[in-house]
Formats: sequence, structure tokens, C-alpha cells
Amino acid sequence: MFLGYLPDVANKFKKNEVLNKVFGYLFDALDEESEVYHRITSLQAKEEFVVHFDGGARAIEQAYYTKSPKEAFYESHQAMVDFQMVVYGKEIFFVAPNSLCEVKNPLDSTKDLIEYYPSAFLSSIQLFPGNLAVFESLDVHAGGISSNAESSLVQKVVVKVPKEFVKLNF
Repeated sequence: MFLGYLPDVANKFKKNEVLNKVFGYLFDALDEESEVYHRITSLQAKEEFVVHFDGGARAIEQAYYTKSPKEAFYESHQAMVDFQMVVYGKEIFFVAPNSLCEVKNPLDSTKDLIEYYPSAFLSSIQLFPGNLAVFESLDVHAGGISSNAESSLVQKVVVKVPKEFVKLNF
């Protein structure tokens, strides 16, 4: 997992052309003058719009209301890396290593989705506009969690990038 404020992590996206285009798109998503920003912030709850990039990457622009922790849906992916960034609102994500989680439904390769039961080994992070979370295959994650007792609207983008383009080197 990687977490960073988009304007501060631009150098991470210079590794290849696919990531460079993803960065440009994410940067546009935060620019209040851009078409991308207006499209995302015009979405109503339960609406989404998909943008396709070269190299098999795609952005899913979406809007929804946050939910209670009891309603969390825990997932991971094998073929794609999730780049999750809020454009409007804020949400909590729960994150755990997949080795400490019990699989509820094994890999559905048509959806690139593994579902898990809740784990006792969770960490939480808050996403706000511009705060980017990148989840790799080892990262079980559950988003859309309310940061307080009330549900609130989140308008965001999830960019799915084939894992061969993403190298989170230390």
C-alpha cells in the first residue's frame, strides 16, 4: 500500500507512459476548471462513468454515500492495482495484509476480485480530496466508510492499472 497527497508524489508517476497518463488524469480530476472534475462532481449517488486508457488501465468515476463500518466490503485484486482518490467528500478505508485475512469468496477472475471476511488486524486511513491510496494485491481494503456517525456523499475516482506498470520500490 502507498498513501500520498497527489501533488507531492508526481515523481512516482514518471516510470512509464501509462502511469504518466494516469497522473495527468488524476491531476485533472482535482482541477476545478477541468472537464474531468466537473464530470465527477456532477455524479449523483450510485452513478459511475468509465474512462479507458492505453495499456489496459481504466478509471471508474463514481459517487456514493458512506456507510457504517459494519457494512464494509473487504476485497483485493490480483491483476490490477487500485489507485483510489476522493475528489469531493471524505471516507475511511480499512486495510489489512491478505495473509491475516480469511477469504470469503476466492478469486473471480472475470471481476479480478477476492472477497474477505472482516479481520481483527485492520488499520484505517482517511481519504480526502487529493489524498491518493494505492492498493496492491497484498492489500485487503474496504472503503466508503463514514468518518463519523452520519452518511455523506463521496465523489471519487478509482483507477485500475495492470500490475506490470506499477512498481512501488523502496
